[in-house]
Amino acid sequence: MYVIKPYLKTDNKLIVAKSAMLGRSGQSKENVQIQFGIMSLYVTLYDSDLVEENEVYLSSNVIKQLGIQISCPYDLVVYENKIMVGPFIGILSELTNKKVAEMLPTYNSFVKGYRYIGGAIAVFSIEGINKEKGTIQGFLYHPKKKIWQWKTFPFPGVVMSITEPSLTSSWKAFHEQMRNIELLLGGKVFNYPHFSKWEMYQMLLPQFKHQLPETTLYKDVHNIHEMLQKHGSVYIKPLNGRLGKRIYNIVKDGPHIRIKFDVNHKSHEEVFTNEMESSRFFEKHLVRNAFLIQQTIPLKTYEQSVIDFRVMGAKNQKGQWQNLGIYSRYGARGQIVSNITAGGHTELAGKTLKEVWHLREKEVQRLEKEMEHVVLAAIQTIEGNGYHLGNIGVDIGLDDQCNISIIEINHQNPDPYIALMAEDRKAFYNCRFQNMRYARYLGGF
Repeated sequence: MYVIKPYLKTDNKLIVAKSAMLGRSGQSKENVQIQFGIMSLYVTLYDSDLVEENEVYLSSNVIKQLGIQISCPYDLVVYENKIMVGPFIGILSELTNKKVAEMLPTYNSFVKGYRYIGGAIAVFSIEGINKEKGTIQGFLYHPKKKIWQWKTFPFPGVVMSITEPSLTSSWKAFHEQMRNIELLLGGKVFNYPHFSKWEMYQMLLPQFKHQLPETTLYKDVHNIHEMLQKHGSVYIKPLNGRLGKRIYNIVKDGPHIRIKFDVNHKSHEEVFTNEMESSRFFEKHLVRNAFLIQQTIPLKTYEQSVIDFRVMGAKNQKGQWQNLGIYSRYGARGQIVSNITAGGHTELAGKTLKEVWHLREKEVQRLEKEMEHVVLAAIQTIEGNGYHLGNIGVDIGLDDQCNISIIEINHQNPDPYIALMAEDRKAFYNCRFQNMRYARYLGGF
């Protein structure tokens, strides 16, 4: 990596070591384009015996115009008549600047392997984007001081979105800004666009019919009663819901209809004696075209806890998917969801498969490989429909006979913190590291 030092003249010069010439075969005093993020300028390339091999001198006016942060070491990559300085990676993490500041310590996990990534790394919010000026306000990482500094900077070369706009008033603003960023950066924005549970189902259905619970869109109460009549038990979920919120489990019990749901991590149950009574409940709590109705997957339970699995994956420095860990999730006792945020707990999948399913080591390995195969095939199908993913969390259901079902694909912010909760710190940091390696790769470095 190179240290960029300011050349205190305004004559658009780039001076490198004579022995280096950045791998170019061209001559000194050649005009080249230098690019940082999406900004570029033409400079005159010089070589000098007085410059060390790991440093370059750049006119101070060029540094200012391109917004280069000289506190960071950079790679310089040559493409014909262009020299790219980078990487310059932006992490769109929140909707507001205040929230970014509050969460600042958590972003240190992205820079733990900084010496292998290098370049400028920024975290910012939707609020921090100034489309008219072409600038962003956010926090830039200072590698020597190991702190985040509030700065104004140009648009980066790559953006990873981990923002969660679902069910917020900022949904529209988020998509407006993301469309603008995507227009500027092209294919260098990942974990975007977003898709709903219903869109996921429609994309996967042709290839994964046997791994998907039958699902239909809620348009009126008749849809619920038809699915109940067919399956006896269904789940109702918001199309863009998260964290197990606003989920209902409906069971037809003879003439009765039982509706189970959680409020503030406490289980509730309503029992109705006929369809008309239950229909009033549904009409009060549901919005047409905003919920889906899903056949209940026969998940295994253990000591009144429902169990499912999370497969954590990320792209590496070559843009290839890797399985970084598989974890079992135990729902809180008596609750209808397995979400950790709803009071559940997690552990390594292998431990659960041995202790609850009573599988031998070879059977565990075979089943985990099968889960991985299903997940990677599903991701390829999603990406084939135009969605650019970089890291995911796929929820997998498993019944008593080890039949696999795809429950959900988490792509807005598939947080690897589940690995920390399962005491798998290495996998957590590996996930963050792979995120940054993929961003670096995507930027051309």
